[in-house]
Amino acid sequence: MFDKDLERLNEITNELEKEETTLSKGVELYEEGSKLAKSLYEELLNSKGKITILKQELDKFKEEGLDK
Repeated sequence: MFDKDLERLNEITNELEKEETTLSKGVELYEEGSKLAKSLYEELLNSKGKITILKQELDKFKEEGLDK
């Protein structure tokens, strides 16, 4: 889903850069893009948290293994 949402956000960016985009369509696209950006950011933060926990567990395992 992340990749699909990121691709859609890129499409929205390209559409907003076109001069022929109407104001109402631009506002609609901007709103959709803002929601996607927020969702993508939250997913990145969640993934970062999971990676941090996994790294801490690995570090703890390494330390315990060296003590034996």
